[in-house]
Amino acid sequence: MGLLDKKGRIFGKVSIVDLVIVLVLIGGGIWFAYARFGRDIGSEIAAREVPVEYTIIVAGVRPTTAEALQKGGKVFEFKTGAQIGTIKRVTTEPGDVWSMAMDGKWTRVEGKVDAIVTVTATAREGEDLITINGVEARVGTSLGFTTKWAQVNGYILTLDLLPGAAQ
Repeated sequence: MGLLDKKGRIFGKVSIVDLVIVLVLIGGGIWFAYARFGRDIGSEIAAREVPVEYTIIVAGVRPTTAEALQKGGKVFEFKTGAQIGTIKRVTTEPGDVWSMAMDGKWTRVEGKVDAIVTVTATAREGEDLITINGVEARVGTSLGFTTKWAQVNGYILTLDLLPGAAQ
């Protein structure tokens, strides 16, 4: 005697169609019970979302690039295109950029500035990391980002949870 008989029953007792219908009903009941009485995943995710303010230093750029950053607007991560915040303010300091000349001597490059960009965003706070729209944010992390007017690379200097954030 095989697994299926001529009428499509398993061991001659249970029809395959009946078995599939019963399994679908059981699965639907489990899904409904979990959705109705299980934990509320949406509110748990929302509870972990916190406002943050972080500072990025963009070293050795032309003053025109710093001016383009000062126009403000939304900030997008370069690789993924994910929005990672909005520029709050930009300050500049004289840059200290050095280059090696053809004769092997180091010379200071004039006319460069360091732009310190402050960005506000909503982040998701995890147990060991903070992500901003799926982009991991840690102090010291290199971050390529783009705005409507500029595309630059920098490093995260500070990352602060804003007052009123759940901790």
